[in-house]
Amino acid sequence: MVDDANPWKDELVKIAERLEAKTGQTRWTDRTGLLIERDFVASAYAMRKLVEAAGGSAALRQRRIPVRRFELTGSRPLSADDITDCYDFDNGRRTMLSLVQLCHEILHSVVFAFCCGETEDLFDGIYVSSDGDKNEYVYLVLASDFIALCGDIGTLDLQPR
Repeated sequence: MVDDANPWKDELVKIAERLEAKTGQTRWTDRTGLLIERDFVASAYAMRKLVEAAGGSAALRQRRIPVRRFELTGSRPLSADDITDCYDFDNGRRTMLSLVQLCHEILHSVVFAFCCGETEDLFDGIYVSSDGDKNEYVYLVLASDFIALCGDIGTLDLQPR
């Protein structure tokens, strides 16, 4: 139950701003990765809370987010560093996840790895797979799509149930 959605929404807007800044960051440390992962997890939790609290907001509950899905081709990865040889990154499929599904993938992730551009080493998104999907797929969630999602939900007029 959420009595006041505003603190959750405000945090989503702040997270969107922080993640946007990370997409242009050229110097990375281990702490950078930690902060990005923290923001993805915190925002997924906040969005899930808001979905549960948004009575009658079928549009929010049914919101779909574009992702790219890659099938497992070998044994499942033992760490985020192992994903390159485990999934078919040459043959990704575009698909959509509901907001609830995306939050689940992030909150229950056993694979969480960063996607950086090939021409420039900038943060482009995350590869994520939950405990339920780890033996089948990994999803690429583009940072730009996730940032827009956080900003959109952070500015929605939500009425609690």
